[in-house]
Amino acid sequence: MNDSMALNLHGKNWLLLDGATGTQLHQYGLPAGVSPERWVLDHPDILIQIQLAYLEAGSNILLAFTFGANRIKLSRSLSSGESATGVNKMLASISVRVKEAWLSEHPDDVILVAGELAPTGQFLEPAGTLSFDDLVEIYQEQVRGQLEAGVDLFVAETMMDLAQTRAAVIAVQSECSLPIITSLTLEQNGRTLGGQRPEECLLTLSSMGVSAFGLNCSAGPEQLSDWIIPLAAWSPVPLLIKPNAGLPRLIDGRTVFPMNPADFAEAMKPAISAGLSLFGGCCGTEPGHIAHLRDVLDQCWGEQIEKTLPHQNRDQWIASSRQSLIIDKTNTYSVIPADPDSLLDRCLDEMDTSADALIIDFDEAHCDKTGLYSGLLEEIQLMVPLPLIFRCHDESLLAEILKHYHGRAGVETSLNNIPYGALRVSC
Repeated sequence: MNDSMALNLHGKNWLLLDGATGTQLHQYGLPAGVSPERWVLDHPDILIQIQLAYLEAGSNILLAFTFGANRIKLSRSLSSGESATGVNKMLASISVRVKEAWLSEHPDDVILVAGELAPTGQFLEPAGTLSFDDLVEIYQEQVRGQLEAGVDLFVAETMMDLAQTRAAVIAVQSECSLPIITSLTLEQNGRTLGGQRPEECLLTLSSMGVSAFGLNCSAGPEQLSDWIIPLAAWSPVPLLIKPNAGLPRLIDGRTVFPMNPADFAEAMKPAISAGLSLFGGCCGTEPGHIAHLRDVLDQCWGEQIEKTLPHQNRDQWIASSRQSLIIDKTNTYSVIPADPDSLLDRCLDEMDTSADALIIDFDEAHCDKTGLYSGLLEEIQLMVPLPLIFRCHDESLLAEILKHYHGRAGVETSLNNIPYGALRVSC
């Protein structure tokens, strides 16, 4: 990992994020059906009050209220002359002011503000209408505003798909070298909405240089622990757990999260014992949940850490968004010329063979339409689960291909620079 992207724990064994903000805002009067971002800008004192309560409870990291502040979600609430970048700056500045005010009275505390990125609500091509490059640009607009406000790091949270998470990471890395934490939400089958397992997501994102990886929302502490703890055996980056206060229930027409603060904190003990480094609360959690979690962290950290499996060397692993593979002498490969007219069909045909991965040979290609290849690659990834290896010696073409590959690719090349965390291989 790039040292500039490393997450500084400031000499601590763990850092504690805040809890839910949206549910707190509704308790303080946020009406249904209005833009939360616009309402917060009109009532900044409410967000300040909520975030101060989380600092009182023991949080080290405040998430700026920029979860829904992307161009797509803001489209109906932007005033004339406003931009998504400007709105992100104003929203993040509120949390930065909270941090500065707190540190003026508690100078020895570790307090950070994280700029937050989240799903736009639209699907990427070819399943949807949003292009990957457009999504990167949408996140860049947010990142620029949050950087102007003075955030310390970034969190891409409640991400439902590996491709969209990669877009957020690329956006941050294109604008700065601050740390970025990525956190996905899983369906009840233990996969993202896009069908990815957390293993492939962690492998891909850690190779790209993210500072931490985790899971949030999805479920309560028990289920989230069952999904995240197995990753602790081999994760090359710190891990985050940020669960809901239990599974929601509908009571008298109102969504209620039933887990009280004491039970919530108690249920986090297995994750603490497994050696995770980052903790917080998602939907339904309040300052009380964070305060109890802080107490449990203080009590439990340093006790016997559960023994994990021997560290598995992931340096030689590649992955599609759905399958991973260690590169060794036992692998079998199918080589497919990168003929744009037949590439997709050939890849689909090879799914019925015994190949462990597909090698797409761009050195024999006679097409310089990079955009065509990136579009083809999006289709191939949607339909072909096998990991891909790219044979390519054209620097600009390789960079474009790897940008649009939503896994950790293998690369056969003589080029010195291999971007986006891809692995140099010799097959």
